Amino acid sequence: MHILSSHNRSEFLATPQMIRFDYVEGKKGFEPTLLIKANTLLLKYIVQGVDVQIIFMRMENRLLYAIRLKDDDIKPCFLWSILEREGEKKAIIALSKAETCEVFLFNELAINVAWASKSVIANKNLTELTTGIVMGPVDYNTFKIKVSTILDQLHNGKLTGSEVIVKDLTNSSPWNPISNNYITSHATASPIELFDSDEGGQQEQMAIWLTDNLHPLGVYLSPQIPKDKGFRELTDVLLSYQFGSILIESKSLTIFGRETIPNRTKLARDLLKHIKKAVNQLKGGIRQLRNGVTVTSTSGFIIDVERTQPVHAIVMVPDLDLIEDRKAFGLSMIEDFFKDTHSFIHLVDIAELLRIVQAAEIIASHGKQTTPMMAFDYYLIERAKKSYDAGTLCIEVLLRGGE
Repeated sequence: MHILSSHNRSEFLATPQMIRFDYVEGKKGFEPTLLIKANTLLLKYIVQGVDVQIIFMRMENRLLYAIRLKDDDIKPCFLWSILEREGEKKAIIALSKAETCEVFLFNELAINVAWASKSVIANKNLTELTTGIVMGPVDYNTFKIKVSTILDQLHNGKLTGSEVIVKDLTNSSPWNPISNNYITSHATASPIELFDSDEGGQQEQMAIWLTDNLHPLGVYLSPQIPKDKGFRELTDVLLSYQFGSILIESKSLTIFGRETIPNRTKLARDLLKHIKKAVNQLKGGIRQLRNGVTVTSTSGFIIDVERTQPVHAIVMVPDLDLIEDRKAFGLSMIEDFFKDTHSFIHLVDIAELLRIVQAAEIIASHGKQTTPMMAFDYYLIERAKKSYDAGTLCIEVLLRGGE
């Protein structure tokens, strides 16, 4: 497992997706190292062997570097960074002399899930490109629009010249998986493994990793309700405390096990169907709670579920950016769901759920009697209000100082 330096760790936790070069000591001395943090869906594309290119470019007196992941022919994904530190510069210069780069993949929770040694065609012009550049902290918000425009021009073939270097990162050799386990408050192991064929189960585990600490012994994976002579699942993840309940329905997208890797356009179409199905499942789950059905854990213990307050019903998907038709999840869906259930509907991906949990922890830390679960409930209510005002479930909310 790759250990992040302190500055990289804080960056990785605060930023949903990013890349960062570093120059760290390995088995053969100091090595150029590339850290890639991305959503799990994108990481699956990488380990499945999609083409990856590394781009280096002068941008005024700074150095922009990026990777282009061909997860979609029309709209490939770009992850980028601007050189800030000496370690990054040394790593890039080393690439001009070496043929391998150690690459480490991190998911939304900044968990190292895979690594590999990848070859990069050496290019002495990399050293020249870094000559005279300015380093130091960067306000990325001021660069977003400009960088987006530059990368669009590059993708469309409108940007070439000596100030741009594009190199292939050989992605045909296999990746080395890294297994991670979290011991929950119920003393059970919650595994995170990028290569697990149960992709839906892995996304549910991500929800457990995020929410388990909010309410010890009050978070349940796959709670059960009676059906005929047996049981069936109420929802994927249940949180309940004295002031309310939260149901999480997780909808993943299959990448592994297909004959061909689907592009993002295909996944976007599939996701629309999954979300609508999840909304109906959540409506049914809330009805069951209102009807007083007995809810048990997978081990058979009866769960004390709060049933009188409005429920927060959360649909968790791999990537909100896949949703292009945001009108399909607009005000009519929000109002219809509340009319049918007297509860709130939310649409999140893993990165957004992480932000909500982090906000709850911050709010709780500033209150004398506010628990993380209370803060989580409160923040979801405020988020539901913003979603209603925006007229869509497809929102991302950030907690800012003073809120």
